[in-house]
Amino acid sequence: MVALNTRHVLRFTTHAVVRCQQRGLTGDAVEFVVAHGQEYHAGDGSKAYFLGKRAVVEAKRRHGIDLDRWRDTAVIVSKDDAIVTVQHVARPKRSWRGRH
Repeated sequence: MVALNTRHVLRFTTHAVVRCQQRGLTGDAVEFVVAHGQEYHAGDGSKAYFLGKRAVVEAKRRHGIDLDRWRDTAVIVSKDDAIVTVQHVARPKRSWRGRH
């Protein structure tokens, strides 16, 4: 489980655990993507968090942390705060609508 703040605790589905292992992502990586990535609507109440170049630069500038190795990573979170999957994408998908 990844605790992001006092309001939400995210849990990994079995599928997400497998995808993290296949794609070399740790729980910390997922936490950083969700905390610092751009948030999009992904349908059915789900959210997509995308850590693109802009978010990496902003995290470095604001917090002094280097997230470059996780650049172009997306985390899909269901409406009940379960991490559904993680993936590497070059840019946000067209099906993700509007930033929060």
